Amino acid sequence: MATQDVAIQQAPRMSQNEVNTETIDFASTGMNHTEGGWPKDVSTTEDDQKVRYRKKIEKDDVYIHSMLQLGQKIEHCIRQNNAIDIYEMYFEAEESPMVEEPDPIKTVNVIRDPHGGQRMVTSVSFAPEGGHKIAAAYSSSKFMALKETTPKMSYIWDINCSSSPELDLHAPSWLQYLQYNPKDPHVIAAGLYNGQVSWWDTRQGPRPVESTSLEVSHAQTVTALTWMAHKTRSELFTVSTDGRVLWWDTRKLSQPTDTLVLDPLREDPPNISKALSATCVEYEVTMPTKLMVATEQGQVVACNRRARSPPDRISMIYNAHIAPIYAIQRNPFFLKNFMTVGDWTIKLWAEDFKESPILWTKPAPSQMRSGSWSASRSSVMFTARLDGALDAWDLLTSWSKPAASVQVVDEALETVTTHEGGRLLVAGSQLGTLSLLHLPSRLVMPSDKHEKAAFTAILERETRRERVLEARHKEQRLRERVRGGAGRGGAGGPPGAPGGDAAPVRNVIKEAEEEYLRRVAELKAQIEQVEASVAVEVTEADGEGEDAAAQNAEGLTQADTDEPKSFSSSGSAER
Repeated sequence: MATQDVAIQQAPRMSQNEVNTETIDFASTGMNHTEGGWPKDVSTTEDDQKVRYRKKIEKDDVYIHSMLQLGQKIEHCIRQNNAIDIYEMYFEAEESPMVEEPDPIKTVNVIRDPHGGQRMVTSVSFAPEGGHKIAAAYSSSKFMALKETTPKMSYIWDINCSSSPELDLHAPSWLQYLQYNPKDPHVIAAGLYNGQVSWWDTRQGPRPVESTSLEVSHAQTVTALTWMAHKTRSELFTVSTDGRVLWWDTRKLSQPTDTLVLDPLREDPPNISKALSATCVEYEVTMPTKLMVATEQGQVVACNRRARSPPDRISMIYNAHIAPIYAIQRNPFFLKNFMTVGDWTIKLWAEDFKESPILWTKPAPSQMRSGSWSASRSSVMFTARLDGALDAWDLLTSWSKPAASVQVVDEALETVTTHEGGRLLVAGSQLGTLSLLHLPSRLVMPSDKHEKAAFTAILERETRRERVLEARHKEQRLRERVRGGAGRGGAGGPPGAPGGDAAPVRNVIKEAEEEYLRRVAELKAQIEQVEASVAVEVTEADGEGEDAAAQNAEGLTQADTDEPKSFSSSGSAER
């Protein structure tokens, strides 16, 4: 018998493969285009000179002859375009036969601070005109969190090449808040941690072109900065926790051009020691003289720069939150409505109604740190939370819960900013991480052509409801005031009346004592009345006692049990 050895492998066969993709480095090159076609004596930066030159050319006979010839060709092209609509969507009204799952919010890029985890991303700004660059400020919003060894530079990133920053921004201190000039993509202004203001021209390198001196700057950290809509494109204003609003001109930063103190008492002159600490600001270019400043005390101060006296420059104060407000922004489609983000809620306000918000959300599971409206949909906003989650709210659908929520990072989020195109959103964390998010179509494109009208109806309805409720509350308070004044002999009459106070205060303890004594007197009177009726019944029972003694024992026993005719039973019952 032959012996045969056979090898058997019971484990499954496996193979190992490795793939290493090549990293492609992108290089950005630019071209400086200068407007041409003008004579040497005409400056392209001066609109008046160009207008005068156009008027001069339009009077020339050659210009008129050329326009008549070109006009025929242009008219022919216009008639061709009107004959057929090349942009017509033929199946736009058809509904999709398939039920699609809602697209999630996707993270498309993550940019980390090169000095990892030492600083927060306190501010983010997209380059204007649909640019693909992001300017990020790295600092801290916590007290005494920065050390002298903490790096002070901030960066400009290219979202297509995030392996290294495109430009470093050096400054005398940490950049707390920065913003691109909306009219010039090469100019950036920033407010610093020590209260200074600086601005850069990215074509001139990482150093600031000019900075304010410490003597004329804010006394504390600059918390917000905004460029103004001015033809010079060089004016901006800053707010700080020192309670002041300062206006600047980047052509001369030696002194602020104007100052406003956020004094809630509206004294003249303003008292800087009682000023509110500003945290963020809202400015609309179509309202160049108005601004709204949110504060650490939870109030929103509406200001008018063109008012004559300092007390009149603060037009209205809203009691918005019980904690600091971290974001305030007008709705880009409805400028009379603005939202505030503070503590754990979002509140939507009407500008001309300060008593209460017209809409608000339920408290979130974690504190909110920032918020921003969508640039493409009127009813959509985004908020960032301390637990690292980003919420997308569709206020047309629900106020009780967000339309979408995504866990961006495992660290606290500090700021959120939307791109002007509406598709991209960037969130900055407290450990220096920038997360670039891509939004789905349902949060970018309107779901219905009547969406804006529907949201307008909601805002008008809620504003009207709050006005009715506030009028009812005022009426109830007035009735209580009049009732309290009548109880004290007219002490709470109308303001200016003899013996009347402008705002009478009810003495609750005295009213309780008077009510107690009145109730005791009523009980004493009832007791005396009962005792008098008992005495009368006892006298009548004594007169009938002689006749009752002649009865036999059985009759007495029956009389004892008969309550209406017995003295002892009736007397004891009354007692």
